[in-house]
Amino acid sequence: MRNLDKKDLPLLQQLTDQLIGPGYYKLSELEEVYQKSLLNGENFSWVLLEDGAIKGFRFSYPPGNWTSGKGEGLTESQWPHAKSDTAYFQSLFISPKLTGQGYGKKISQKALDQLKSTGAKGVVCHSWVESPHDSARRYLKALGCVSVAQHKEYWKDVDYICPCGNQPCLCTAEEMYLDLEKK
Repeated sequence: MRNLDKKDLPLLQQLTDQLIGPGYYKLSELEEVYQKSLLNGENFSWVLLEDGAIKGFRFSYPPGNWTSGKGEGLTESQWPHAKSDTAYFQSLFISPKLTGQGYGKKISQKALDQLKSTGAKGVVCHSWVESPHDSARRYLKALGCVSVAQHKEYWKDVDYICPCGNQPCLCTAEEMYLDLEKK
């Protein structure tokens, strides 16, 4: 595992097309992800490598570097900390060959350790409710995230073909919050 590097972006676009669906991340958007991941020259997003190839990633934004996720829906009134003290977990995807081996938790823990060093008090994210075997929410709950709200059709304005086969995406996002002061 290592921090995201700008040279990774074209390979990440290919990987996201395979893992999430064609067009979920355009190269220009990945460049924005890269910029939002930076604070004082340090990158807070991570990639998972196997045999020199990128097999997964965790995009994370330090407090103050983000305004929203890919969809609409933030319930800040339910958070224990202000948005200015809250980081954002944008996306985590691991190659199917490596899922179920703890890599999602390990790569997220790297990001969490790094975010704590900035003084972040919490992390918010949107979990894919319809993920196979409820893996997205199960892993986030194992990290200590708690449910804040659900947002129907959260990704409907993202122009891509959802893994569920819908365009637009009709899936639900569960907004979840991890209080780093309690962890």
